[in-house]
Amino acid sequence: MSYWHSINSFTARETIKIGNQTFESHITFTKPDKITREDYINGSMIQKVIIENGIQKVVTSNGTFVLNATIDDVNALDPFASILNNLDSFNVTKMDNTLLLRPKTPRLPTYEVQLNGKLPKRIIIKQEGLTIVVDYGKIEVKT
Repeated sequence: MSYWHSINSFTARETIKIGNQTFESHITFTKPDKITREDYINGSMIQKVIIENGIQKVVTSNGTFVLNATIDDVNALDPFASILNNLDSFNVTKMDNTLLLRPKTPRLPTYEVQLNGKLPKRIIIKQEGLTIVVDYGKIEVKT
């Protein structure tokens, strides 16, 4: 976990599965609260969310929306960003190439992180009966 504590930023290409829906995302994250997420379906961008300096900008085909943002909004956009921002809030168990992160407080989800070396290959998020699977096709970090 000390390596993850040293990560300051990352970029990733992800495939996200929620139920029977699948979409692609491109993420750029800088600790603790700067993130950009572009979501794609069938190769076409459907939305872009940018959070920086407490402001969230959502760009869709219907227009641009600007909202106030908190660290919770940042954490909601990507599970690895949420994990990095809350590392000390989990009890961590390692089994082979998998980390199980169980929250010390009830408001956070449980994460199962399948590793490719030191970085996530797949993150499975479980909370209140909902399961979300995020596969990392490419991830690059800066420490």
